[in-house]
Amino acid sequence: MHDKKKVGINMTYEEKARIILEKMDKFIQINWNMEKYYLQGIVDGLKEIDLKEKEKKA
Repeated sequence: MHDKKKVGINMTYEEKARIILEKMDKFIQINWNMEKYYLQGIVDGLKEIDLKEKEKKA
């Protein structure tokens, strides 16, 4: 994970993705061997959400 773009106040997409993944682990069994793939999927989703929110503001 090398996406260090800051979003929100002071968090990167990766930092947010890690929090989401950790919270998901409370409800489903996470295969931590696949962590980088889960994180990349969450980061991609966060980027898409950010883009769509910016489009609505324009």
